Amino acid sequence: MMFALLPLLPFFTVLGSVCLTTAVSNGNCFDTVLPISITANNVELKLSAPRNQQELTDIWTRATSLTSNVTAEIIGGPVTNKATYKIWTQLCVPSKPDAAKTVEFAVHGVGFDHTYWNFGGPGSKYNYVEAALKAGHAILIYDRLGTGQSDKPDGISKLQFPTELEIASELVKYLRAKPRGNQFNQVVGIGHSYGSVTLLSLVGKYGNVLDAAILTGFTAGGGLGLTAFAAVGWTIAAQQNPKRFGSLPTSYMTTEGISNSQSFFFRYGNYETAVLQAAEATKATATLGELFTGAANPALNYTNPVFIVTGDKDYPFCGGNCYQKINGANLVDASKVVFPAVPESKFSTFIPAETGHGNNLHLSAPEAYGEIQGWIAQL
Repeated sequence: MMFALLPLLPFFTVLGSVCLTTAVSNGNCFDTVLPISITANNVELKLSAPRNQQELTDIWTRATSLTSNVTAEIIGGPVTNKATYKIWTQLCVPSKPDAAKTVEFAVHGVGFDHTYWNFGGPGSKYNYVEAALKAGHAILIYDRLGTGQSDKPDGISKLQFPTELEIASELVKYLRAKPRGNQFNQVVGIGHSYGSVTLLSLVGKYGNVLDAAILTGFTAGGGLGLTAFAAVGWTIAAQQNPKRFGSLPTSYMTTEGISNSQSFFFRYGNYETAVLQAAEATKATATLGELFTGAANPALNYTNPVFIVTGDKDYPFCGGNCYQKINGANLVDASKVVFPAVPESKFSTFIPAETGHGNNLHLSAPEAYGEIQGWIAQL
């Protein structure tokens, strides 16, 4: 069932990077560019960078057809990707840590960079980083490979899901190795969408490397996302916004416009227009390589707590209705199937009302943050 090792001291030495310290409410944040060395099991993709928008549109028209076999056609054999990438990170440490000395490891999804987690900046009700700090938790946010201030390698052969997975694995090791002298006793992963799939794959491959996992914007019914991906209107990023993305190759894509972003991420009536506009103005890219290789198997050997938080109107993961049933359970509760070794007592869900895929950008965000922080407090 699919849904869509290095010596520590040299690895954690930050060479040639700039560290910026910023005081924030309830703590301090440290911006650092980390050189992350990985060996990943990528695959050969029998796909060339599109020569124009018509070719890209055709790729996605075929890929989102109900009887599509594009993935089977283009995925070839294994290819090792051994490389070092510069990854922008921000570690925020609370003024008053909780007793467990918890650090949250936050992985954003497609269409965003790290700003998904501190959206709106200081004092914003959408700022998840501030919610974590207020609860006494440190939190690491970062720009996934290909986004924000992190490296942007070839979007087909290099920037693939297995590479993203290994980068996440190394960042968890970083948090276990007293970054900036901070001893963390509990590492809690929190992901959104593609970031949630990354965490599922992380614990699927490496077991209990996280003390707990929170998956937002996620269900195991990923096949329902075909219509949502068709609605994205994937556009060559360099053509859609030459000022921001003009230097990127044509394998880097973004949504066509604000209406597409609304359809994919938002539930009309439960967001502020200014938030939709800000999300559109700051949107990030995705690549053909990461989307065509972004699948995960069940986490057979992971036994630690899991909390899934997905809006009831999530379009890509629920087809717009997360309360539809699979074997008598709604799609969110039914996602227990990908965590077969997690006891029922350690598996929880929360479904924010009238909320689309971009949980953090809805008026329901403070309620969801409260549920998440309350759940972590009970670990």
